[in-house]
Amino acid sequence: MDLAYKGIHHILNGKKSTVLFWLWALSVAFSAVTSNAQEPAEQRKWIGWGAAYGSYEQDDLKAEEMEGITLELMASHRSFQDAMVLGKALLDTRFEHHFLDDQGLYHSVKTRVIHGYYSIGFGKSMEVLKSVEHDLIQIGGSLELIGGFGILQFDKLERNALGEVVHYGERFGTDFLVGYQLSIYADFDNAWTVGVKSAFYRNTLYVDYEEVEGRLNHIYSNMFFIGTKLGAVDCVPTRYVICK
Repeated sequence: MDLAYKGIHHILNGKKSTVLFWLWALSVAFSAVTSNAQEPAEQRKWIGWGAAYGSYEQDDLKAEEMEGITLELMASHRSFQDAMVLGKALLDTRFEHHFLDDQGLYHSVKTRVIHGYYSIGFGKSMEVLKSVEHDLIQIGGSLELIGGFGILQFDKLERNALGEVVHYGERFGTDFLVGYQLSIYADFDNAWTVGVKSAFYRNTLYVDYEEVEGRLNHIYSNMFFIGTKLGAVDCVPTRYVICK
């Protein structure tokens, strides 16, 4: 059974997952119409980095907790006047874990998955400190559903007590990303933005080893980000006033 089929099967397995998946699909279709009907009031772009958390399990092994790193390039995070938020980003998540099982067998697991994803939700920002020309400091946040598609790279090695090594080699596959994220950010001088983000996923990465199946559950991640912000300003340019 290929990885793409298993990814779809996992997403659609269970009532809550089905509802979440179809809400995201419908929201993306709706956002295409909405984004063409109005111009964004604010737009942010950022680079983020942080930690990813999950677990690894096989048919013949108990679950092992894993911690990795996550990197993000937010190409566009747009906020509209009606509080709608639309985003698109590239996400790079990496896990590496080494452990001994109950039988003394050493396992080395390395995983990397690169996702492209879209998000839709609601957000709001408010000015904290304002000058004559524009907002000096603005605080805001958003809550969004996310959905995307990714390419998976997996490598696994086993070594027994005698030092004999079994290297399964690199495996490649596909993955569907579904979840939601919460972002909190601060804008400075209507030009820069910094913030934190937590994302929660219902996402399992499947890898087949001839006789057993490996499953890496990517559960959540925390991230810090920094970038640029472009938004509407409360300023009308005149002969004597220059708006930034």
